[in-house]
Amino acid sequence: YRRIRGAILKLLVHEHPGAIDLKVLHFLLDDLGYTISEEELNSHIVYLQEGELLTLNKRKMGIEMVTILRKGINIVDEFEKDVGVDVR
Repeated sequence: YRRIRGAILKLLVHEHPGAIDLKVLHFLLDDLGYTISEEELNSHIVYLQEGELLTLNKRKMGIEMVTILRKGINIVDEFEKDVGVDVR
């Protein structure tokens, strides 16, 4: 789970300051070999939100957009540590 969370942050950092559609993020994770259910993805997103590493915003027609925050970037850059996230 820690590596999946790290992969999520790494994917988001490439779009910063932009956002990624949650469904697109799910497809990208699958392409990287992290095949997880929608419920598992939602669990990881909530975990990362609670750590103030990313935000999830709902837009028109139910589209959910995910954006990495400064603390999330610092985790990817290894300036900060989070025991629940592995960015290796």
